[in-house]
Amino acid sequence: MSDSGIGMLLGQLSGNLLWLWFIGAFVLGAVLVYGVAKAGRLRRRERAQLDRNTEARQRQEDPYKRPT
Repeated sequence: MSDSGIGMLLGQLSGNLLWLWFIGAFVLGAVLVYGVAKAGRLRRRERAQLDRNTEARQRQEDPYKRPT
């Protein structure tokens, strides 16, 4: 049985661990990209509630502020 490529340079076990490391890094990257993409979006109802809460807080802190 002959080794080739990374297995020849690092040994068979190290080559397998290296491939597992790359696969793990890819999966982690995919999870992070999904989380970042999902975190920035609010549903229409959530956005409306956030806007109402913001306006109420602004009126509470500055009663002379005119609603826009």
